[in-house]
This record gives sequence, structure tokens and C-alpha cells, in this order.
Amino acid sequence: MAFRSKDYIKALTAIVFLLLSGFTKVWPDFPHEGLRDMKGTLVHHIFESETDSLSDPEIVELQDENGLPIWFSRQFHKDVCITGECKMIRVTLFWDGSGNYLGMEIPEDQPLTKSDHTEFDAGDYEKLNAILSNTASILKDLKLEELIVVPDSIDPYTAYKIDGYTAATQPALAEVVVKDAAYTCYTLWHTVYGPSQTKILEILDERVCADFLKRMFESQETKKILWGIRAVEKRPSYHEDFYPLFIQYIRSDTIEISQRALLYFQSSKLKDASLQKQLVEVMFGLSTEKKNTIIWKLIESGYATEEVIFELLTLFQEQQLNSGSLNLIYRLIRSEHLQNQQIMLVLESLSKHKDAYVRNLTGKLLAKYE
Repeated sequence: MAFRSKDYIKALTAIVFLLLSGFTKVWPDFPHEGLRDMKGTLVHHIFESETDSLSDPEIVELQDENGLPIWFSRQFHKDVCITGECKMIRVTLFWDGSGNYLGMEIPEDQPLTKSDHTEFDAGDYEKLNAILSNTASILKDLKLEELIVVPDSIDPYTAYKIDGYTAATQPALAEVVVKDAAYTCYTLWHTVYGPSQTKILEILDERVCADFLKRMFESQETKKILWGIRAVEKRPSYHEDFYPLFIQYIRSDTIEISQRALLYFQSSKLKDASLQKQLVEVMFGLSTEKKNTIIWKLIESGYATEEVIFELLTLFQEQQLNSGSLNLIYRLIRSEHLQNQQIMLVLESLSKHKDAYVRNLTGKLLAKYE
């Protein structure tokens, strides 16, 4: 069954957020059914990996009524060697509609266990969930044999099979793995960020077109917006269609979106006079840091129109920019800008400013081009 309204979609999105925020509180009453209970259309993608032949040969996608992905999932059957022989673990992993780790389900009758055979408790699942959510985990660059301290009496090449009481987890890893479950954490982290996620991102990339991007942005979901900005970055042909929207995103109250939108506007894109003007217009009400970031981008581009220079100077006069920002503005000014009567009138006024720093700064600029 597909969703019936956009409001319903937003409500369900909010529910997912709340469920995930408290996801660990339902443990050990697994499986947690929140994600599977969401309504939508299931789409099955055949996916077989040569390095993971035991897991299900498909990725399942849940789509809303607009054809946007809500989540992707795959059931995994994995070997984790912890006591001299390998134990099979079963887990369903979920990624959100833009390919980010979302959550997991563990069968009630097959809980995760540690090297001493005790079952994971609620705190262990909570920590594991946090570990899997960390894209920059130290586990990314470690090798399996680097997870433990091996006594001299043990062959390091077979240490991955030894019991947790025989070898200890590396002390430096204590905060990034569940105690006595380093191998499980390592295996699941690399599963989350392995071939299945790569395939999901490929599925999304294959759908990129102006209409799909528009719908992703209209979802108003942070992760989908971030994915969309990156998608446009990789496809310059969509720049003209979406850069005005990205300029407005700079004002976003969501820090991730605002920062990502600012990052989008590299110096190579700032040769466009219309784009420059829109960037300056959006500065009103931004933090000083963001305002100065925009000015720095203009400096790095090596080009600013007369209109932009005048608008920036006006913002300073209106006390929307401070003297530090004025110093940056003056780095944009070239001799040809001084041929503009409006710019010169502002500079002459600033040369008589009540603030000595502003007067001296302006005087040096004018003297430079005499």
C-alpha cells in the first residue's frame, strides 16, 4: 500500500526518527518492528556478492507513493570466529533512502553473543548501533588480526579463532567495540559499509534526473537533501537548475545542510555575476562566520562584480558586516572598481568614519590606487 499524502509521509519520517532515537530501549525484545511496519511499496533488487554467498541474494527497498526510497534492507548470514570455530550470526541491516546506515533487526531466537557466550544486553546493542552509525570508525582501516593482543605463545595467524579469554581486545579499541565482541563489531561495520551499501548508492545514482532530484529536495529530509547536493556536484549539467535552491539552503537552520550548501559553491562556480549577487543577497541575517566564508569564496574566485562590491560595502554601512569583514571586502577591490561612482562615494565616506581602524584601512586602500 502506498502513502496517501505528503503529510503522512512527513509524519512517518518523524516516527522513524523517534523510533531510532529510542531504538535501543526496546532491546532485548528483538526484533524491533518499527521499520517493517512502515507502509509503502516493496521493490526487490537482485544482488549477489561473491564474497558474501551466504546472505540473501537481494536488497529490498521500501518506496513511498512518490517513488522515493524510504529505506533499503538486506538479510545477512555471517560467520564470526570467536572460540576456535565459526558461529553464524543473522541480522537484517537497514539503510535510509539516501544510503546511510539506519538500523538493524536481530531474530529474537538468535541474539548476538560475545566471546564468553553471554548474550548482548540492551547497553551492548545500544553501543553496537552507535558503532555502526559512525562512518569514520577506526574499524575502517584496521585488519582483523589487529583487533586483539595475542600472547607470544599463540600463532598470530590463527589468533582470529581463539577464545576471548585467551587473547584480549586491544586497549585502544575499548571505546569503539562492544566488550568481548570485537569481531562481531568489526564484521558488522564492514558489512554496513561494504558491497551492499555500494550497490544501494548505485541504485540511487541510476535514478538521477531533474525530476528525481526535485522530489528528493521536496522531501525536506536532511539526508535526502545532502545526497541531492552531492549528486548535483557530480553532474554539473544540473547546476543551473538547482543552485538557486542551494543558495537558500545556506540559511537553513539545519547545520549539516547549511554547511554542505556553502561547500557546494567552490571558486570555480563563482565567475557567474548572477550567482555572486544571489550569494551576497542571502548574507543578511547569517552568522559572521558564514558571511566571511562567502566573502572568502569570492576572494578565491579572483573576481567580483562592481554591483557585488557596492552591495558588500552597503552591508557594512548598515552594520550587517563588521570591520574584519570590511578588511576582506577590500581584498576584493581592484582599480577598475574605483571607476564606479557609487563605490567611490562609499569609500570616501568610510575614509572619514568615526572608527580609526576603518579610516586607516580605507585610507590605505585609496592610496594604493592613486
